[in-house]
Amino acid sequence: MRALTFKQKEELLKQLLNSLSEHKAGLFEKIIPNRTRHLTVVLEDIFQSQNASAVLRSADCFGIQDVHIIEKRNEYTLNPDVALGSSKWLKMYKYNEPDTNNTLAAYKHLKEQGYQIVATTPHTDDVMLDQLDISKKTAVVFGTELEGLSEDAIKHAD
Repeated sequence: MRALTFKQKEELLKQLLNSLSEHKAGLFEKIIPNRTRHLTVVLEDIFQSQNASAVLRSADCFGIQDVHIIEKRNEYTLNPDVALGSSKWLKMYKYNEPDTNNTLAAYKHLKEQGYQIVATTPHTDDVMLDQLDISKKTAVVFGTELEGLSEDAIKHAD
């Protein structure tokens, strides 16, 4: 299957909006332009479904369009009672290839998209949140609930 052209996407969106109620179409027109790909969230090996789901709800709430999910030992699962449908509105990228360093694969993909990688863990090169340069596209990486980020996630972050 080949990718749609911009014009084809525009036409498809127009057709979809025509099938919605006036109220729903108005909501789409109001919300869609405020979504962002300037900031994205990366989750490395999250294992508690309520946490994974809460992150999706937060990303959706703040207008973050993309969430990157790195699976290593733990499969990423959602809790529908917590996610409350937010996953329908987000683009989720999963990195879960066997025999692959999925963290490095995710970082490579993000770097190719022009993101700086920010690891959320205390270490010797700490930068306080208010000092973080977000004028650049930024991917914020969160680790497992128990152990935090892997060595690779920290070592290869910007």
